[in-house]
Amino acid sequence: MSTDNRLMIKNLQKLGQFFTVISRATNLPYAECDQTTFDDQAFIFSREEDAAGFCGKLTENSYPSSVLKVEQAQMQGFYTGLYLTGINRVAFHNGTGFSYLPLESIVTIKKPETGPKTPPVMNAALQLTGIYFLQELRRPGIDNKEPSRLAKLREMEQELTADLVRSRFILALDVTDVKGKLDLKRPDPNLKMPYLKNPSGDILQPVFSDLWEFEKFKGKSNRKLQLAAVPFQGLTSALIPNAKGYALNPSGFNLVLLKDKLELLAKRAGN
Repeated sequence: MSTDNRLMIKNLQKLGQFFTVISRATNLPYAECDQTTFDDQAFIFSREEDAAGFCGKLTENSYPSSVLKVEQAQMQGFYTGLYLTGINRVAFHNGTGFSYLPLESIVTIKKPETGPKTPPVMNAALQLTGIYFLQELRRPGIDNKEPSRLAKLREMEQELTADLVRSRFILALDVTDVKGKLDLKRPDPNLKMPYLKNPSGDILQPVFSDLWEFEKFKGKSNRKLQLAAVPFQGLTSALIPNAKGYALNPSGFNLVLLKDKLELLAKRAGN
């Protein structure tokens, strides 16, 4: 690492606050993949006016975004969130220009232990493909049926679909009224499943790519929630009656997975 980068890292670490850009398409930090190094990066600014200028250019280019201030007490959580979504680099603007800093050189993050018998603690591949796909799909005023753009979106959707089928997920269980310890092997009439309604009134069941997304949703609920891990093939059978499908990561990029599409993907994956 160059001396300039080490100095820039120290300057970033000393900040009492910084500013980042949030994509309105995903409710997560705006992300870009460097076309030369293939690093996945988020953006940090020492000055609000520089963040606002960058944000304005994105919005003009049909990537709606907003500026978020991150206080010192929030920085560890912010960096951890970047790591859990697969971001490995920060583009830091110090008032004069960008420096590109590996995330691991800025902060120490305890990597979670994962295994086939534990809930999916993180799912960086699915998070990243979801972020990039939805940042592109949800651009206002852009014709998604234009041939070259349609081809690009289909390619991105195929990559997202492949990650969906390979993934394990987390379901939320409402155990507020359950007496004693929940036993999933025995039916419990007091067990409930949380659900959401979209503006059209359709019922959607929340589902999560990883523990971080589940905890964000849980923190906004006034109910007592417990998790259950399920593979992709188990999603259709776990869907509550009358639900049109799932809302994947409703506190994040909020991707709707319709029941008929899930059934088709599960059938293809089983062949």
